[in-house]
Amino acid sequence: MEGKQIVIVEDEATSRLAMEKALKKKNYNVISFEDSLKALDYIKTNPTFIDLVITDFRMPGMNGMELIKEVTSLESDISIILVTAFGSIESAVEAMKLGAEDYLAKPIDMFELRKRVEKIINNKKLKREVDNLKQRIDKFYSFSNIIGKSPQMKNLFEKVLMVAPTDTTVLITGESGTGKELIANAIHQNSLRKNNIFLPINCAAIPAEILESELFGHEKGAFTGAVNQKVGKFELASNGTLFLDEIGEMSLDLQAKLLRIIEQKEFMRVGGNKLIKVKTRIIAATNQNLEELVKSGKFREDLYFRLKVVHLKIPPLRERKGDIPLLVNHFLKKFGELHGKPEISISPEALKVLEHYRWPGNVRELQNLVESLVIFSNDDIITAENIPDEIISQSDFKTEIKKPHIIENSDNILIKLGEPLEEIEKKVILKTLRMFNGNKTHTAKALKIGLRTLHRKLKEYGEEQ
Repeated sequence: MEGKQIVIVEDEATSRLAMEKALKKKNYNVISFEDSLKALDYIKTNPTFIDLVITDFRMPGMNGMELIKEVTSLESDISIILVTAFGSIESAVEAMKLGAEDYLAKPIDMFELRKRVEKIINNKKLKREVDNLKQRIDKFYSFSNIIGKSPQMKNLFEKVLMVAPTDTTVLITGESGTGKELIANAIHQNSLRKNNIFLPINCAAIPAEILESELFGHEKGAFTGAVNQKVGKFELASNGTLFLDEIGEMSLDLQAKLLRIIEQKEFMRVGGNKLIKVKTRIIAATNQNLEELVKSGKFREDLYFRLKVVHLKIPPLRERKGDIPLLVNHFLKKFGELHGKPEISISPEALKVLEHYRWPGNVRELQNLVESLVIFSNDDIITAENIPDEIISQSDFKTEIKKPHIIENSDNILIKLGEPLEEIEKKVILKTLRMFNGNKTHTAKALKIGLRTLHRKLKEYGEEQ
């Protein structure tokens, strides 16, 4: 069983060894001390490596109560079990008040000891998992996950921090792939609502006839198929934040109902006759020009002005090219760890190609490309020749990359009996390279050899400078 250490402090050898043996049988990492002062020195030196201290009550030098006081004074997450031969309620109560999590009376039942220890260790493990999950969620939706040091992004971050503590509606605009939902969630995570739900809904992904029920819910029998009452997204997100992505796709009828909710903080379920009060904060987003939609009569002007009390514009990636190296390195680290290639990096030439590409799909396109490059890389360094031709051809940075053309259509090679193995190997390598249009990454992957090995072989053949 993996985990931190369990420290046993017991001056009586028979009891100490019995507890140590019983816990080691369950594969716990156990260390024991006869001297309480030496034990305390060890605990103070290694607090982060210890899960649990099991200490006797009566010991020379320092008794169990004094040891509990010392351990609980440390800034650590160490649990304590007190062992006492006297079994008095008073000592147990005092120990619990001082910070002990449990106590056992001598003579110790080893089955009971293992049971108590297992409960404490499992609870600590569960707590760590919950804490780690919360940290990952907070990190994912905090500014640490929104990469950018350009003036445009710094200005955007400042506005987010100013608007987050308020309850005002926010309109976020930007091209597809710029990270509108990340900004919306960053607003939520930095608001007083952060402990309540953040609920995203894509208005373009749900048919108009279904969207109303999704947003407002419906009563039983409201329409064919409504066999039960349904709670809508506005109710679910009350006291939290509802993120309405692609708001420009919402029908005019639903726009009118949305306006009422924003202004009155109330609505009725589909098929209902009861007003429901909500305290839902609304953040909307779109990649469309709402002003043009208003002019063409496809979007209500009053809703437009009500939504854009605060208007945040996310710049496209081509307008903040200085952030591209930061983003590339962030994604390399992220996907390198995810796909078991933590040391992977990118060559300066390859990075230049990416910096001078226009990125019509913005950050999402860059993220997807980097993950693909990581997956198909057979080397620790991603080079310019690993980058797809369509990216290279549209990049303003011109680089000399050899891309041999296919000169044969056959998947076969001719091998003569008695032909040296080195010549056969050369034929296979060069034929495979041509088959993949000169893409060395795909060639190495197909041949199941390392990219460095392929480069070395090609250099031997005079096919690489």
